[in-house]
Amino acid sequence: MKAKQLRKEGFVPGIIYGSAFKESIPVEIKTLDLVKMLKEHTKASILTFEGLGNSMNVIVKEIQKDNVTHLPIHIDFQAIKKGEIITVNMPIVILGEEVLKNIQLMYQPNLTHIELKGPAENLPEKIEFDVSGLEFEDKVLVQDIKLPEGIVSTEDDDALVGNVAAVEEMEEEEEVVEEATEPEVIGEAAEPTKE
Repeated sequence: MKAKQLRKEGFVPGIIYGSAFKESIPVEIKTLDLVKMLKEHTKASILTFEGLGNSMNVIVKEIQKDNVTHLPIHIDFQAIKKGEIITVNMPIVILGEEVLKNIQLMYQPNLTHIELKGPAENLPEKIEFDVSGLEFEDKVLVQDIKLPEGIVSTEDDDALVGNVAAVEEMEEEEEVVEEATEPEVIGEAAEPTKE
C-alpha cells in the first residue's frame, strides 16, 4: 500500500534498519499510537517493537512531520542489540531557571541538544543540567555536563552549551534586533524643499 493511502487510513509508514538486517524492513503504525509514544518517550528511549515475528529493541532515528498539522508522516527506527555502540542526539533539559529569574538573571542557551555515543542500554533518555547555582556571566561548557559511565560526547569539551546574562541585557539585545529588522518604507514622497 502506498504511503499516501496509509496516511489516509490513519497509519504512519516507516522503516526499521540495523546491523542485523541486509535491507530495511517497512512498517506501519497507527498515527494515534505513534503520537502517544512520541509524547511519552524521547528519541533516545529504547522501545520494544512487536509484530515482526520476534520482538526487537529499537530507537527512533528520524521523524518527518507535516508542515501544517505537525503530525508524523514517516518514521525511521534503528534496531539495536545489547552492548551495541550507537550515537544519538540527546535533548538538554535545563533546571533551576526560576531561581535565576528571581535575581534578575536569565539562562541563554547555545546548544539545546548534545550528541552522545555509547552502549545503547547505558544511554539516558535526556540530559539534565541545573543552572540555579550559576552567577552572572557564568558559562556552561560540554565538559561541565555529567554523563553516565561509558557514555561520551562527540562534541568538543569546550563547546559552549549556554551562559548566564542579566535580564536587562537580554531585553536590550532584543530591542536592537527589532530595530535592525524594521522594514524600510520605500516610495514615500520626499518633503518639498524651499528655495
